[in-house]
Amino acid sequence: MSAGPTDAPVVPSPDQGAPTGTTTTPQVLRRDVAAVLGSYLVLGVVGGILWWLHVDPAEFTKAGNGALAMGEVELAERFNDDGWFAVIAGVVGLLSGAGVVWWRSRDPLLTVALVLVGSTLAAAVMAFLGQLLGPADPDSVVAATAVGAIIPMQLEVTGFVCYLVWPLTALAGALLVLWSPAQDTAPDIVLRAGA
Repeated sequence: MSAGPTDAPVVPSPDQGAPTGTTTTPQVLRRDVAAVLGSYLVLGVVGGILWWLHVDPAEFTKAGNGALAMGEVELAERFNDDGWFAVIAGVVGLLSGAGVVWWRSRDPLLTVALVLVGSTLAAAVMAFLGQLLGPADPDSVVAATAVGAIIPMQLEVTGFVCYLVWPLTALAGALLVLWSPAQDTAPDIVLRAGA
């Protein structure tokens, strides 16, 4: 009898023992760093524009003695800056953390570190750009403003905790992806005819 195809010896290929996609060369690491930090830089710019568009800044009224006065309603609006910053940073942070870890899952530890660094960078860019696009500092324009004129407040983050919203929600999004069950570990169901 001759040997069938199932009796032939199996010789493993040279790259069969190493898992695919886990080799991290310095070039691949640099690409990951550039992709993640570049993405967060773009998201920071988008967040800054969204923040500037959504905030209706509180307004001062120039009094007769040259001082700036603000009514009760305007005082309540002073928290709009921080509130909108936190909302935008929280939503974008959660989605970006999950998206980046799902997208760049080659080295989870490096990716999570990049998410934290990138989200911190994005929060700083968002705050800087929003302040740049928003109204000028009221103290710089008060001298050239007529009595009774309205001067909007400068767009700024007043609570330091707002800067932490983006990194914390990005970390939460990253952990959601890392702790979720892998899709390829689902058991296969085999149906047998006549069973």
